Amino acid sequence: MKIIKYLLVIIGLIGCTRKESTKNERWNVDVSGIGVNLDFTDISKDFYNLEFPISEFRKKYTFYLDSNFPDKEYEKQRRDTTELNIYTEIKSKVNQDKIKEELSNLFRHIKYYYPDFEVPKVYLYSSFITDHLSPVTYVPNQNYLFIAADCFLGYGNKYYDMMKIDRYLQVTMDQNFIAPKVARAIIDEKSWVPKEWTSQSFVSQMIYQGKKLVLEDAFLPKLQDRFKIGYTEEQMKWARDNEFEIWNYFIQENYVFSDDISLSDRFLTLAPFSKFYTEADSKSPGQIGSWVGWQISRKYINENPDISLQDFIKINNHDQIFAKSKYKPEPK
Repeated sequence: MKIIKYLLVIIGLIGCTRKESTKNERWNVDVSGIGVNLDFTDISKDFYNLEFPISEFRKKYTFYLDSNFPDKEYEKQRRDTTELNIYTEIKSKVNQDKIKEELSNLFRHIKYYYPDFEVPKVYLYSSFITDHLSPVTYVPNQNYLFIAADCFLGYGNKYYDMMKIDRYLQVTMDQNFIAPKVARAIIDEKSWVPKEWTSQSFVSQMIYQGKKLVLEDAFLPKLQDRFKIGYTEEQMKWARDNEFEIWNYFIQENYVFSDDISLSDRFLTLAPFSKFYTEADSKSPGQIGSWVGWQISRKYINENPDISLQDFIKINNHDQIFAKSKYKPEPK
């Protein structure tokens, strides 16, 4: 009976017209009156300053160095030629003033929707590119935000290739991705998006990821979509051009309401491409299911303009969100 019910829902949606899935203008809000006092520190500036003793560095940044690691080893590290060259690269390629401006704007928007949000102390540091998989760390209990600046030197940087970092991961290792990665770190740590849903269906998982991207829409209303989801311009174009085919594939394969856990690995996790197991794989970007969940979430908000951002995020019946979104991409 469940299968019949779901098929009827899908058939009903086929006849529905679809508005253009673009960024909702509702996110263009006035945040000029929201004050943000940004405490911003470049830890590496002191760490690589040989005139600043490690003993003094430990006192100034009590939270940063491993207490069990001897000072002489840190003295050796701060003199390492490659590390110093990477820090020189940071100074030449990472615009701290731009970061401050973007983060201040981000925090204003977050406070607009979540007034109790406390602006964290921001610390820039160099990780010797070891933190490339998680270059932003938000610690809400201490209200610290750490950004590994060496992980945003730009696609194809010689040090990334030297460290044998996959090119698909390098796509987001650019300064334009700092603000959205900070936004996502805060969204994840704050747990604003409920993790308990009434259904574990594939569409429910897609919408869970889509909700996070809608929060990024609200927090970063002027930012291009590709920076939020971590796509190149070509990948973004592929997703938009093939939206109908992607959705049609999910329907034909009976994936929409499936609880097959392998679908998450194929279509929701960070990967060089999504796994359709067709010729589309070579051109598709990873996380295409998250992108679809984003479009469903946006469509729901367009169809229900009176709902607040917070109330939308709190809805735990994702199958209901899908049905009420009237999501039905059209062929191009």
